[in-house]
Amino acid sequence: MRVRRPVAFEPEPTPAYADPPQKFAYIPEGRLIPELREAAQTRDPVEILARSAAEFHRVRRQPTVLDREAKTDFATALADLAVTGRVSYRKLQEGLERTALEAAARARLAGDADPPTAGELDAAIDRALDRAYEVAWALRGPLAQRADLRAGLGWIAVSGEDDAPHRPVNTPAPPYEQYELLVPLGNPALWTRFFIALAEEPPATPIPRQQRALPPDPVPAIPPDHEVILFLHGHSSGAEEALDIVPHLLEAGRERGKKYAVVSFDLPNNGYSETFDHTRIAPTSATTYPRLPSDHGPILTPILDFIEDFVVAFALALDDAAHIASRFAGVIGGSLGGNLGLRLGRRDLSNAPWLGRAIVAWSPASVWNPKAQHPEDYLFPDKCMGRCAEAETAGSRLEYFRQVYDVSDLPGILAPQSKYWYRPGWELADVHVRLSRLARREIYNAHYRQWHWRVAGEQLVYSHFDRVDHEDASTPLRYELNRVPMLLAAGAADNGIGAKIYDNTAKLAGLMVNTPGRLLQVRDTGHSIHFERPHAFAREIVKFLTGRSMEVTCVNRDGGRIQRVGVTDHTVGSRPSTFQMTGDQCLTAITQGDELYVVGADGSRSDVRISVKLRVPSGGDPGSGEPRDYYITTSGDESEADNLRSLTKCPPI
Repeated sequence: MRVRRPVAFEPEPTPAYADPPQKFAYIPEGRLIPELREAAQTRDPVEILARSAAEFHRVRRQPTVLDREAKTDFATALADLAVTGRVSYRKLQEGLERTALEAAARARLAGDADPPTAGELDAAIDRALDRAYEVAWALRGPLAQRADLRAGLGWIAVSGEDDAPHRPVNTPAPPYEQYELLVPLGNPALWTRFFIALAEEPPATPIPRQQRALPPDPVPAIPPDHEVILFLHGHSSGAEEALDIVPHLLEAGRERGKKYAVVSFDLPNNGYSETFDHTRIAPTSATTYPRLPSDHGPILTPILDFIEDFVVAFALALDDAAHIASRFAGVIGGSLGGNLGLRLGRRDLSNAPWLGRAIVAWSPASVWNPKAQHPEDYLFPDKCMGRCAEAETAGSRLEYFRQVYDVSDLPGILAPQSKYWYRPGWELADVHVRLSRLARREIYNAHYRQWHWRVAGEQLVYSHFDRVDHEDASTPLRYELNRVPMLLAAGAADNGIGAKIYDNTAKLAGLMVNTPGRLLQVRDTGHSIHFERPHAFAREIVKFLTGRSMEVTCVNRDGGRIQRVGVTDHTVGSRPSTFQMTGDQCLTAITQGDELYVVGADGSRSDVRISVKLRVPSGGDPGSGEPRDYYITTSGDESEADNLRSLTKCPPI
């Protein structure tokens, strides 16, 4: 046999991800070649399709089969760009005049030695249109047909740097229907994408594909027997972040007799939402924080404020479209989503009181003291704010991915950001990081990069431990204002240098004495609880969302053991009611996720929890006893007025 040198095969895509051919993109950052970018930058479907048609016509002049294949591939990629960018697609939705396209295509071919005949031009235009509409139906067609239409298309050209995509193109799309919503915030209002995952999906209804028409936009609808959960994704992520935990939330809901509809949407400048310059919201200089210890200026975070407003505006717009207010179950989210949950928990929601039904916030950002006033702190936000002001250059894309995924040049941080997303040793961590990188390559643009660093900088200087007005003792501490029922969660392995999210979340929970709810601390788990422990965490979330909130007002004892308590049910969304429960019923209620608490005469509050006594054999090891007796007691705090022993005797039933 012949022996040859080792060969290097072309990189193969991760399943469900389509990598761009090397002839069309630069490796490793994935930026498209200038010839394709120039077309995408026009954001004009007529111009882009004219270029495609011109290249399809030139195929026949190529001298070899390989040359003809290469020219065909290039013409196909151009046609893709007419429908993969958000701006171009929206213009195409407004209508396409064939005569304008013919004129533009003929102009592109005017300098050729053999201009096309009318029939040849029509044929070239038809090829461009066929590909464009085929891609449009594969990306935006009905869910029942989308996967089959997409399967045979391979890589589809998209240039997020020049015209941001409106749907996943070469990354996996959600297995749920996707929608567009105009959020009436900003100037002008902003479009974003979202999906709805239902506990019971309605029967799929295929729509016949029309060869020269775009697929109709679906209208969001949620069955009347479904309750709505709103998912908020993390920093620089997107709606797809919810996909790992969604099936478990729906399953856990069904186990407790609930049908849930989980709504996950792209926050501004993230995922497949509309993109824009961050200075449109506020100039970079509007983000302020003190640097030197002698500097006592204000801490202002206008971009975080805008994102919080966007969440509320999205919820109100969705209520207008799908009527969710009367069956809203709660808001859930981690990292930036957890930060937003804590902020919503003290917001004036008089225009949407239902949005404050319940909040689940895990691994929340900004649970540290403000990174300001000391060099070891303010250098972090300084770095971020400097980067968000950097103009886009030829090297910006590669440098962004290097800073997020490959190295760390932030003071005191030993690893890139991505290394802190999951617990050390988690077997799927590297896979998730790689898929995240591939997804961000598709949507990357200057606005996304600058937004990433500005949000990061503002989260560093914002603190839930801070006063409403930094260093102004006449204003309350922020956490004192949180009054919405809340499940606050953190993973024990999320204690990275500088952030200490696990420790700080526990500290914050201990101070939030006026906030209904509880703290969930998870062992052997990192920052991304919803990825690392989706099944167990979903059950805890649903247990919290379905639990009752009851104030214990009186207690009857027999020989020291609680026999019966009186409670007033203050569950959000239900009418207050007063009744009595046995001690065993209290144990069952707490186990199932109900919240029992005592409010003292001094206004302090203490949760009722389950304790256990152990049977210790005579002369045996106290640690070897078996559970003997479960009972309820109040958690310890500094007040003597809010425990079960302080309550009066219940009246006879």
